[in-house]
Amino acid sequence: MARPTLDPQRRRSETLNLRLSPTEMYDLRRRAAEAGVTLADYARATLTGRRPKPKPVKDRVMAALLYELSSIATNLSQLEDATGEANFGQWARYVGGELVERVTDRHELTPLIEEHLEAINGAGHMVNALARRANMGKPLDAGEVEETLSILRRVLEPIHRAVKRPAKAGDGVPDPGDGPDAL
Repeated sequence: MARPTLDPQRRRSETLNLRLSPTEMYDLRRRAAEAGVTLADYARATLTGRRPKPKPVKDRVMAALLYELSSIATNLSQLEDATGEANFGQWARYVGGELVERVTDRHELTPLIEEHLEAINGAGHMVNALARRANMGKPLDAGEVEETLSILRRVLEPIHRAVKRPAKAGDGVPDPGDGPDAL
């Protein structure tokens, strides 16, 4: 079913070109991210006097983690489909299923997650590069696959260890005695 046609007065057909300094642009992007909206939505709201309020850090961090985990799981599933290797499917089910399920509503882990989010994103880019090559029918280097999965295991380990324990108010520090399950 097609979207209904907007009234011409509500249709966004006008543009505004605006030059900003790098500092102003950085600040605008940061505020949009804090509010959890796109840069365009933040600018539009601000210009029309309805500045969005920042979302709580715990919500922003959790949304970012869930996005990263689902992206990684999708790429791992693509790797399984392209290569037929079940190991990628096991990783995909863990990252996109079990880990997502365990981390959901564990807001006490926000500081730990925030600390490791950039590394998780980096590992996700590595998995994405492998999936892109595999989807194009190019052979994968076994050493690179091993290195990528090793890095993925290492960056997910703190989150994995933390979610193996039951949630406790004010917690967030993983038990150093736990290690990741071998996939």
